[in-house]
Amino acid sequence: MKNLENMLGGVQAFDFSGPSEKARYYRFISQLLEDIHGKIPTETYDTQKVAAPTDIREEIFAGVNYKRAVMFLLSNGCEWALKDGHGCTMCGHLARQTRTAEAVSTAEYMHQFNEEFDKIDFKEFPLLNLYNNGSFFNDNEISHEARQGILERIGREKDIKMVVFETRPEFVTEAGIKEVKELLPGKHVEVAIGLEIKDDFYRTICINKGFTLKQYDQAARIITKDLHLRTYVLLKPPFLTEKESIDFAVEVIEYALERGSRTISLEACTVQAYTLVDYLYEAGLYSPPYLWSIVEVVRRVRVPEGQKLIVGMFQFYPSPSKTPFNCDRCSDRFLEALRKYNRTLDKRHLEDLSCECKSEWQEALAAPPPPFEDRLNNIKQINKRK
Repeated sequence: MKNLENMLGGVQAFDFSGPSEKARYYRFISQLLEDIHGKIPTETYDTQKVAAPTDIREEIFAGVNYKRAVMFLLSNGCEWALKDGHGCTMCGHLARQTRTAEAVSTAEYMHQFNEEFDKIDFKEFPLLNLYNNGSFFNDNEISHEARQGILERIGREKDIKMVVFETRPEFVTEAGIKEVKELLPGKHVEVAIGLEIKDDFYRTICINKGFTLKQYDQAARIITKDLHLRTYVLLKPPFLTEKESIDFAVEVIEYALERGSRTISLEACTVQAYTLVDYLYEAGLYSPPYLWSIVEVVRRVRVPEGQKLIVGMFQFYPSPSKTPFNCDRCSDRFLEALRKYNRTLDKRHLEDLSCECKSEWQEALAAPPPPFEDRLNNIKQINKRK
């Protein structure tokens, strides 16, 4: 890895009093992510095969808990990660995509999709999440012809009740959303966007997300005219304290609900290979959130009727090396309580959870937060391990 002191350009402390200082730190994070991604081993992929076998999960829909199929198409990777932005600080998807200059062709996408689609019994798994580890509506990642062919095939499958796609907000257009509605008549369709944090500054510096709240709002307006919006919220990105993470998560969930999100998916940050979060974790500068914090966020949010808050259970692809944890005595019990909550959306499953480790979590919440610029400067400690 490049020498981090050199990458800092001699800056010893960050003053966030002006836009130039914020931009300087943003450039530093971007450069560091580029270097991290440069360490991903070169692999040969069969572009006619999906990135991973379809995963089976659960989700409540229309008051019923269903099994859902989660399909991962093999792509070149997220354009935001491949180009100047260099991706999000916690995302490990790029490590399992081709990252080649030559795009996956329409024919290859259709072969991937059809072969995997044919394996799924939608009578048993009537909910489908289809991910290309990027933006489903970005023509540079998946061609319009491939997207249209995929939508037409899904539309002919009468047993599919709900479909979820992911995208960044800048690729949401009225024409694209209307096409989905036309090709998937009678199906509940959710377009998912990872807003993560409401505040533009923290979303940029902590996550390197690369879009603004205004862009999310615009995409939300377009999506909710004809389809449904799903919003991802990240709990405890790097550089935030446990208490800040809880407060920010509650704030953005309430905001996304007000903007018409049909579903909020609370995703607690995990540690995946070839991410900034992984490098911070190895340097002792990051730890995933407590399970206590996930429960606290769910308890604090009031969800209006017709909308829902679910908890992502860390079944990410690629698989994380570290996930949220309390202690050996209670973590399994907390995870089971969260699974029961997801199956019912009944917060009573989260009541009466107790353990001696609660005092440790409360101490973390009560700890005075260090100045934000000090936390950022601590990233230089990584250099001591190189």
